[in-house]
Amino acid sequence: MTEEERRWLTLSAASKLLGIHPATLRQWADAGQVPSYRTPGGHRRFDAADIRAFLMQASTDAPRSEGATTAAELVETALAQTRNELKRSPLDENAWYSALDEAGFERRRVLGRQQYEYAFRFVTRPQERQALKAKGRELGKAYAASSLKYSISLLETVRAFQYFRSNLLHTLESEDIETRVDDPDELRQQVDIFLNQVLYGMIDAYEHRLLDAEIHADTSI
Repeated sequence: MTEEERRWLTLSAASKLLGIHPATLRQWADAGQVPSYRTPGGHRRFDAADIRAFLMQASTDAPRSEGATTAAELVETALAQTRNELKRSPLDENAWYSALDEAGFERRRVLGRQQYEYAFRFVTRPQERQALKAKGRELGKAYAASSLKYSISLLETVRAFQYFRSNLLHTLESEDIETRVDDPDELRQQVDIFLNQVLYGMIDAYEHRLLDAEIHADTSI
């Protein structure tokens, strides 16, 4: 990628995208967790691609959950595992969870069920994969819309995505599941391909919201 193709974000814009305080992002950058660059004038800039990479990594850092499942109970078992894990977690670790009302929880359950169903089809029906990638991106945008409605940040939305990703992989890797994929590494790779599409759609939706806000701010001056 050339310098012309890069999209640079200011500290303020990058922190708004992530939904964190600029001081927090500055600390992460100083610690090397998020790459940043200095302009000749000494101002900090963030490559949008690096922010995406940071979020992609964050989406795979969740611990694996325990338990087994069967093919017939794939979706409901994975959802139940996610709910149980969330209930065991301190609320301050999952601010997004405490921000939802009953309608928000129901919307997340619907989206979660779709995500599991699409992922399972992606693994077992190779002929549908191209179409399912598009569905994954649309699903990610729906996740973003649900979070934005409750003022949940992108970073918190990605953290929520951790639980779904971890439990889905564990469910699909269960010995009782017939996935038609014998190699566990290939199974994980195929699931990751689909779930990354969901994550891309999610990030795209937040980035467009940020850009729209900046354009509106510019035109109102």
